[in-house]
Amino acid sequence: MNKIEKYKQAELEKRVKEELKPIDLEQLYRDMLVECEPEVRVAGLSFCASRIVEELDPTAFRCGVNDYADSLIGETISEEIDGEYYNLDEVNDIRDEIESELDEKEEATCQS
Repeated sequence: MNKIEKYKQAELEKRVKEELKPIDLEQLYRDMLVECEPEVRVAGLSFCASRIVEELDPTAFRCGVNDYADSLIGETISEEIDGEYYNLDEVNDIRDEIESELDEKEEATCQS
């Protein structure tokens, strides 16, 4: 990675952490389970599938969160940045801003 690429990556990570809110992967997974699985009824009571999995088998829940996140990386969520994931479109917007800023600086330098 050359000097400019290192700068871009460092600037991207800095600005993402400052400007964006990380995605709550557990909540994202819960929401997906609620959409995909019907409520479970037992003795006249209703329970969300996400709650059942999370409380009765926390290991399976964590594995599900990780598998689900892995399936979304590069499609709707970003690669990991300091242990957090962010909305990919928002990260790409910041990346584009950085590229534009560098292009403007280069043009200004060339015109001087």
